[in-house]
Amino acid sequence: MEENSLESRVSKLEWSLDKQSEEINHLSETTDRLKKSLYGIERTLIQIRWFAMGGIALYIADQFGLTKVLQLLG
Repeated sequence: MEENSLESRVSKLEWSLDKQSEEINHLSETTDRLKKSLYGIERTLIQIRWFAMGGIALYIADQFGLTKVLQLLG
């Protein structure tokens, strides 16, 4: 009787271990997808930052009259 109980407990532990391994694999895949998504978001934010800095630089150049100088040169 004890052997059957021990075998049952080992089977449950093996099943639990398999389930946990599946969950770890799933979490690893999710982590990889999230890393890719965050990288894409980071690249977009960098582009937005440079666009905003360019707009600010253009505004400052316009305030100092540098755009008129560029129009005369062009």
